[in-house]
Amino acid sequence: MQSVPDKNKALIRAFLSELDKNVTAIDTFFSSNCRAHIPGSPSPTDRNGFKQFVGMLYGAFPDLTHEIELQLAEGYTVASLVVARGTHKGDFQDIPATGKKVTITDIIITRLEHDKIIELWAQFDVFGLFAQLNE
Repeated sequence: MQSVPDKNKALIRAFLSELDKNVTAIDTFFSSNCRAHIPGSPSPTDRNGFKQFVGMLYGAFPDLTHEIELQLAEGYTVASLVVARGTHKGDFQDIPATGKKVTITDIIITRLEHDKIIELWAQFDVFGLFAQLNE
């Protein structure tokens, strides 16, 4: 039988895998009243706000994929060190598509309840991303 931390790590792996296929994975894996803390936003957003943020990223980097480098879990909290890779094929923060391949390091911390994400903190290397787009 799988421990609670192992089960929750597997759930986050499944979420990121499905997210790379379709942003509607957020509707499946997130509770309806979740809170998401995202870069550049001083206060948390709800599931729809997070879905819009992620949709903007996939609009700019439609082939974006996530690879988990490291995962730590304690109870219902999972921390993941993620490397995302994609090609800049759409506008991103007023930067027109460059066609450049980018690599983004992301730290995602999630809290789960009843097999759903109820809170998420995402911090990625925004400055590193802009540097890659402006090279």
